[in-house]
Amino acid sequence: RTMRLFHTFLIFLISLSSCHAQSLRLHTFVDDHMVLQREPHHARIWGWASPNKTNVTAQLDGELVAFGITDDVGSWKIELPPQSASAGHTLTISDGTSSIVLKDIAFGDVFLCSGQSNMELSVQGATNAEAEIADSIHYPNLRLATVQKATSDVPKSNARSAATNYTWARSGPDAFQSGRKSFSYYSATCYFFGRDLYTQLGGKVPIGLVTSCWGGQRVEAFSSPDALADPSCGGTVTDPTEEDYLAAHTRPFDDSTMMLESDFMGDDYFYDSDPAIFYVPSMSLWYGMISPLLPMRFAGAVWYQGESNADNATSYACRFPAMIADWRRKFELENLPFYYVELAGYKPGHTWPYLRAAQRAALQLDQVSFGTAIDLADPSSPAGSIHPRRKQEVGRRLSLSVLATQYQKNIDNQGPQLESFEQDIKNGRVLLKFSAETATTLHLHGSADCDMCCSIPPFEIMDATGHWTRVARSRVERPMNVALEGIPKDTRVLGIRYAWEAYPECILYNGEGGPDDHEGLPTTPFEKCVYPSKEGSWTGRRCKTSALQRVVSSEVQR
Repeated sequence: RTMRLFHTFLIFLISLSSCHAQSLRLHTFVDDHMVLQREPHHARIWGWASPNKTNVTAQLDGELVAFGITDDVGSWKIELPPQSASAGHTLTISDGTSSIVLKDIAFGDVFLCSGQSNMELSVQGATNAEAEIADSIHYPNLRLATVQKATSDVPKSNARSAATNYTWARSGPDAFQSGRKSFSYYSATCYFFGRDLYTQLGGKVPIGLVTSCWGGQRVEAFSSPDALADPSCGGTVTDPTEEDYLAAHTRPFDDSTMMLESDFMGDDYFYDSDPAIFYVPSMSLWYGMISPLLPMRFAGAVWYQGESNADNATSYACRFPAMIADWRRKFELENLPFYYVELAGYKPGHTWPYLRAAQRAALQLDQVSFGTAIDLADPSSPAGSIHPRRKQEVGRRLSLSVLATQYQKNIDNQGPQLESFEQDIKNGRVLLKFSAETATTLHLHGSADCDMCCSIPPFEIMDATGHWTRVARSRVERPMNVALEGIPKDTRVLGIRYAWEAYPECILYNGEGGPDDHEGLPTTPFEKCVYPSKEGSWTGRRCKTSALQRVVSSEVQR
């Protein structure tokens, strides 16, 4: 009897201790084939083990390089010594009781790709998909990962992989989901961006891509509570008024239409046409899909989103830079480079010119750049006209921005940039002057799949009454000028707009050809005023009719 009691007590003690023990585990996206951020960063690996000061060690190719200690809930994090660009490593993590061996580890540059459905649109839904997937085998140190869709109302420490057959994969046909059409993995925008960057760097720097996106969602869903509460709009508004705060925080949608976490958790949410319009709650994707990645080190972030916020450009002009600034703080990467896609042409998008202007509010922050899709409209896209298929060109333009701004490559990464304009009243024309370094072989060309193309000029003028009118004719006068002609001699031109419409059909380029020639770059939409106000172009009140009105307007704002 005494022995039975002793054995029972011993079993109790063992079971009690096992309640507090955890087996060694790694975060989902710390896995075979991953790319860890190269020097000068200290790459991080992290996971869980027994709580309360368990030592966890990391060996790189058999050499002990770093260690971490678990906290009171068992979490640990290890920062590795900075490593040069390389591949083919083995990483062994041990807690003294068990070990996990990770194979085929690379050190390179890692980018986070996020946004809504145009980021989610997969290579399978892009132009020339079959050939592109076959070609993907040629980029072995381009590595791909996709975060599964998940919402949450509290911060999550881990996330699932959307891919059913891998977490990280080398680029190759097996990395793309078979049997799916337009929306699955892998993201076309992210893939083509990474492929072009990898190629331009000569294949010498491994590139890791982590996609975390959800179609149809607003910027608020990807934002933390701190970002949504930021009255400075990421530091772009130095002295916010109550009116600024209210305008920036207006949410024109009804919470009752939002999806709850219980409404979706699964692997079968892929749509092959325009998705139904629904919104997950604000902050829910930040908690469920971005927060789990916070320990990861990134070289930059790529963002394709804005369509679902096109009903309130003023709010987006605040919420977008606020999200960027907050991501940088939360990732502990204060200078994290951030690249976005300027929205493509879209016929029903009558508010899109203002949303595009609101996107540019983020350019007030350092280390923010973009690639434009303004000329890549695709009315016949099987995935819906809001989802243009020419994602190769989107990726090329993003990679050019990254190469020029982050890798200091001496390459053209922007279309012709307007420097000034002057009116020739006598001859009824206005001369637009573009910067010499961006206006090489300046020319007009129809946008993708245009109908009228350049039979109608893409320029508008504002007269002294504040009325905007399309010009009768436009003509390129090389090397760097464009003449707007047929302007009535009694009209004083106080503002110029270019491509300020939902679906521009005539685009100004440098280089050679148009959107399908992959040579030149387009001028992005602009608004230039003789008397600019302090309001952003996204408000529709940027250009004033006189210097006096500008002063009066400023006094009223004070």
